[in-house]
Amino acid sequence: MRIFFLYALFCVMLSSCTKAQTKEQVFEKVWKAVGGKSKFDKSRYFQFDFAPERGGKAVPARKHLWDRYSGDYRLETSDASGKKTIVLFNVNTKAGTVYVDNVLQQGTEADQILKKAYGAFINDTYWLMVPLKLQDEGVNTTRDADETVDGALCNVIHLNFDKVGLTPGDQYWLYVNDKTGEIIRWKFLLQKQPKPSVFNWMPYQDLGNGLKLSTRKVNIDGKSAINYPVAKVLKKVDKNIFLKP
Repeated sequence: MRIFFLYALFCVMLSSCTKAQTKEQVFEKVWKAVGGKSKFDKSRYFQFDFAPERGGKAVPARKHLWDRYSGDYRLETSDASGKKTIVLFNVNTKAGTVYVDNVLQQGTEADQILKKAYGAFINDTYWLMVPLKLQDEGVNTTRDADETVDGALCNVIHLNFDKVGLTPGDQYWLYVNDKTGEIIRWKFLLQKQPKPSVFNWMPYQDLGNGLKLSTRKVNIDGKSAINYPVAKVLKKVDKNIFLKP
């Protein structure tokens, strides 16, 4: 009887030691892994290239420059023919100007390009910066059961949204390495997607100013990837870059 009692007590103690962490504790680890919330708060200018791969082939990159404090934005794209589009706008007002091969565009076509540019801002920043956005207004998070990914214990966070963003019906599951706090995988089910997609995240890189993020995500089916060959936190930029093509 004494042996059984000691064994039962040991099991209770072991269970308490391995109790699942709360989502707030997981968030703390995520912030620590990226360098800390204060590093993000002090990071004003972001420069990055969003460069997908599909079927082993690179897709032309979208080049971004963002003043996070003012909302001013510069987006540069090129199509297969080499035609270059530059969109200068503000992500808060969504107003701006469009240049195609340095020629100012107006009317409906310009409006459509501005709308697409804002969509690119939402999509491309999210792929890079989701660890920084888990506690944004309108984001709902729940703590799912831990899972193991490639031998690493992961704390799983589920996200959905309160009618924010362009596709509020999207859902995400983030797999946070229990030891490092880095997100090493995410699964997402988009609102018009029949089944989830799963991407493994490569280890975090220092973007500058002490801020660290993953700059490559690879689909587990091996058919696609999202790369950020350029991803930097800049200390200063020439303000004219948001005003002139």
